[in-house]
Amino acid sequence: MIKNAVSNNQIFNPQDGTCPVCAGLDHIYRTSSFQTEMRVPETIGAGYFRRIVVKPSLRLSVSDMTFYEKITMGEKQRSSLYSLAFCLGEEFCWQVEGKPKQEYGIGCGESCMFNRNQDISVSSYHPGSRFWGISVEFDLGIIASFMQHRGKEHACQSLFSGCNFLCNGKTSPGIRLILNEMINCRYQEQLKKIYLEGKILELVAVYLDETVFEDSAGTLTGDVSAYDREALYTARKLLDENLVAPPTLGKLAKLICLNEYKLKTGFKKLFGMPVHTYIIDRRLELARLLLEEKKLRVTEAASLVGYNDLSYFAEKFRGKYGVNPSQYSKTR
Repeated sequence: MIKNAVSNNQIFNPQDGTCPVCAGLDHIYRTSSFQTEMRVPETIGAGYFRRIVVKPSLRLSVSDMTFYEKITMGEKQRSSLYSLAFCLGEEFCWQVEGKPKQEYGIGCGESCMFNRNQDISVSSYHPGSRFWGISVEFDLGIIASFMQHRGKEHACQSLFSGCNFLCNGKTSPGIRLILNEMINCRYQEQLKKIYLEGKILELVAVYLDETVFEDSAGTLTGDVSAYDREALYTARKLLDENLVAPPTLGKLAKLICLNEYKLKTGFKKLFGMPVHTYIIDRRLELARLLLEEKKLRVTEAASLVGYNDLSYFAEKFRGKYGVNPSQYSKTR
């Protein structure tokens, strides 16, 4: 059984108890606010550190910092969460106290996943180097749900139990695209929270497919090659961006450089539903958000997601959510 996420981290500078950067980061890690950001003091360096708490068991951190002098940073980690980190700038290394000490590191364009329930970790930030990266923290239950979807739920606990550093690999173009979308999210408040939650789940799913479960990728997706998977993820992104007027199968196939047969069969294997069904599902989800978050009328929500026939829209909505859209909006 997956326990609720617990986090009790402390950030400090073992060489300078008055370090403003460590004090700022420590404050950020102790707050439960949706979004907090620290700007690096101009006398010390440049850049920022931003932390977003999507929910207690799902958090996002983005850093882009350069320092004028060396800064040593320690972190006492007591958390049930796992971290998935991506290095976009200079190589980053850290040590975890213990017997013996463990050393870890990722280079530019690399990524890793690790257990945050560790002893004190210490990292050094060298002057002039750009420490640019993004990391997500999540509960093991997220991984368990993906394993269950693949019929491997019994392997989840044994796969991750006792592991501190799970994997280290190059970041694919597909993942870089997701990271870019997360960093440059233009939404605000609740809509931003919903958007980032979906992106984080997408990021973890793609990462697991490409790294942790790479050896069994052929089993998971049939005969879908790595090239085709990348193209199919691009197809899904194109559909997400054009839900109201999606491209035809023929045009979509040309855009991702696959034939229609590979598009249709591969999409269903990878995402669990045909292209047409996926479009309907995403349209209905967007309509639900418009009714719930934007408090739009049913006619407005239906029109914005591409439905001119209200009866057909109501039928599809009822089939997915079990109630008519008018009833759903009244209960929110």
